[in-house]
Amino acid sequence: MSENSSKNVAIKDFFKSNILINELEDVLRFSPDTLIGIDKISSDHLFNAGIKSIDDLANLSQSNLPEIKEILPNMLKKWVKIAKVIQKNIQEQLRRHKKLLMIGLDNGGKTSILAVIQDKFSIIKSLLATRGVKREKLDFFGYPVISWDLGGQVQYREKLYFNRPELFFTEADIMLYVVDSQDPDRIPESANYFREVLKVLVDLHEKPEVLIVLSKSDQDARKTLQWQQNVTSIKNKFNSIVNEYEDFKVDYCDTTIFQRETIMQMFSIALKKVSDTSEIIEHILEEFTDQVEAKASSLVSMDGLIFGNYTRTDTDEMLVNNTALLLQTLSNFYNSIGLIREKSITLDLPLNGFTIRGEKLFEYSELQIPVYLWMLSQNPELLVGRLDYFREQLLPLINLFL
Repeated sequence: MSENSSKNVAIKDFFKSNILINELEDVLRFSPDTLIGIDKISSDHLFNAGIKSIDDLANLSQSNLPEIKEILPNMLKKWVKIAKVIQKNIQEQLRRHKKLLMIGLDNGGKTSILAVIQDKFSIIKSLLATRGVKREKLDFFGYPVISWDLGGQVQYREKLYFNRPELFFTEADIMLYVVDSQDPDRIPESANYFREVLKVLVDLHEKPEVLIVLSKSDQDARKTLQWQQNVTSIKNKFNSIVNEYEDFKVDYCDTTIFQRETIMQMFSIALKKVSDTSEIIEHILEEFTDQVEAKASSLVSMDGLIFGNYTRTDTDEMLVNNTALLLQTLSNFYNSIGLIREKSITLDLPLNGFTIRGEKLFEYSELQIPVYLWMLSQNPELLVGRLDYFREQLLPLINLFL
C-alpha cells in the first residue's frame, strides 16, 4: 500500500462507517457528528457555539476552549485534538497537489484543453460554457493536480473573481492563460483581462508560473496570413503588459485539440516550470547528447510528459519531440491490443541522413509508466553501452520531478 493510500485509510478510520469520503478537500467541511464518538445532540450544541465543521473544531485553541455546559471539557479537548490531526493530515496531502489556474475569455477553449488531457474527446462537442469556477482533482502524467477552470464570461470576471480575489488566485503554482488565436476581435478584451489578473496577483503577492496558451492553432489556420497576424498582435499586446510587471515572465505555446501532442507538450512545459529537478535533467541530457554525438535528445514518458530535452536548433527539437510522441502513441496502441511493448523504437530516415531512436530506461509513478530516452543522431550506434550510466542518474530525478 502506498503512503497516500495508507493516509486515506487512516483518515477514514476517524469517521462513522456510513460516511463516504470522495474528495479530501471536502472532509474539513463535514459536520462534527460525522466523527466517531460525536453524537447528533453534541454536534448541535457545538453548532450553537459556532462550531459547524471539523475545520472549525480543529481551529479551536486547546488552551482556551469555549465553555459548552452540555459537553465535558475533557471530551471537547479530545475532539479538538482529533480534528487537528485530521486537518494537518489533509493539508499535507493537498500541498502535494499542484494548483493549476485555467484563465481566459469565454469560448477560448480552456475546458476543451482539459478534456483532451483527460482523453475525454467525446464530450468536447457537447461542452457548455463553464459557469463560474469548475474545480477538479486530476492526475496529469501520474502527478496530482487541482485544476481551477475559471469561466470567462464577463459577469464572472467583474462580479465574482475580482470581488473576492483571495478565493481564486492564491496559492497557484501554474497559470495557463488561454487566448483564442482565431478570434482577432477579442484580442484587446483578452489582453485587458490578462492585465487585471496580473494586477490582482501582484496585490496578493502571488507569483505563479505563467504560460500563455494560443488555443485553436489548427494546422489549416496556421498556414493563413490572418492567423500569423493574430499571433503577432497577441504577443505584442501581452509582452507590453508583462513589461509593466517585473515579477512575471511568460512563455507562449500553440495548441489545437485536433493534435493531442500539442497539448501534451504545452502541459509538459508548464509542469517543468514548477519542477525543482527539470534543470538538472536537462543538464544530464546535454551531457548525453554530447557523448553520443547526437543532434538532439529528449526524455519522454509513455503518457506524453516531456521531462526535458536538449537540442541545438528549434527544428531538431520539433523533430525529436513530435516523433517521440507519435511513435509512443503507436506503441500504446500496439500494447492495448496485446502486443509486447518494444524496449527500443527506431525510425530511420536514410534519405535525410539521420535516425530517431527511443530506448526504454525505466518506469515511474505507481502507475508504472514507461519512460523513453529519445535521440536524433547520424550515428545511433554510439548509444550502445552508454544507457546504464544515464539511467542511474535520471531515475531518482524523475521520481522527484514534482
